[in-house]
Amino acid sequence: MSDDTAAKRPKTTFESLVNPQDDEPKSSSVPVLAIVAGVVVLIAIVGAMAIFLSGDDDGDEVVTDAGGEVVDPIELSEITVDGDVLPRLEDPASDPAIGMPAPEISGLSYNGEPVEIFFDGRPKVISFLAHWCPVCQEELPQLVEWIDGGAAGDEVDVYVVATAITDERPNFPPSAWFQSEGLSGVPVLMDSDTSTAAEAFGLNAFPYWVVIDADGTVALRVSGLVTDLLDLPPTEAFDFLAQFAVAE
Repeated sequence: MSDDTAAKRPKTTFESLVNPQDDEPKSSSVPVLAIVAGVVVLIAIVGAMAIFLSGDDDGDEVVTDAGGEVVDPIELSEITVDGDVLPRLEDPASDPAIGMPAPEISGLSYNGEPVEIFFDGRPKVISFLAHWCPVCQEELPQLVEWIDGGAAGDEVDVYVVATAITDERPNFPPSAWFQSEGLSGVPVLMDSDTSTAAEAFGLNAFPYWVVIDADGTVALRVSGLVTDLLDLPPTEAFDFLAQFAVAE
């Protein structure tokens, strides 16, 4: 994989997760009568709001998905890591993590079911996605199509990790994003508020892929849009990752 192909598309990094700043308020002069009238209207509005909110004891904002269903506004999971964390990926062409034992991690899915990624003698392909990352949003439909088409068949286990989760960035909540794109048939692990799972695998940018062989060791790590990195159509690019996992 050459540096030229990896550089075709800019990557979204942890350091780029910066919340947009609010615009500075603009000042203006307002006549006294207008101010008095505004105060009267404001008092009326506050009174109406007090009546409306009197039945809501906790005052928490309700978050709903595209279908109107109430969702957990946090969508995070406590992550357990067993084993040494991998070094941060710098250069896929000379990655020191290749051949290292992959850490075993466990947490929860969006339906509250446990998700474990551990050494069980089966090759694995893990996709780390951030809901606010434009490149991830481009890659997810391609990934869904590949999974729906049978993905790696019975040879390789495919996992998705939702990471860098924040309600202050676009496309929140991620569970609604995955649902709207039709992601199903593979385990989806919610990361922690500090992206414990992503950090354990040395994530450096989004989207991020880790390929693990049957011995539980790292076979490949890449970041960026896979189709650009490999200069292949989506299905062939994902097939390449799966074949890398089973290669002797």
